[in-house]
Amino acid sequence: MENFTGKITLEDIASIANMTPTAFCKYFKNKTKKTFSNFVNEVRIGYACKLLCNANLSISQICFKCGFNNLTNFNRNFKHF
Repeated sequence: MENFTGKITLEDIASIANMTPTAFCKYFKNKTKKTFSNFVNEVRIGYACKLLCNANLSISQICFKCGFNNLTNFNRNFKHF
């Protein structure tokens, strides 16, 4: 939760949990009912909503501050969640 604004790879997270990426995905989905990438995107979009309400930043600034790599992906996820 502390590092959601940075680059997060499945391999890095799985190695922290001492699991293979496949095993981690299955474990994570079993416990949360969400895929790991959906969970990270939900957290990032939640933070973006907070910034939209409280910060005087442009949409593109918020996009990159939340950990998204491009504006198109941010917009797609924002509309989805």
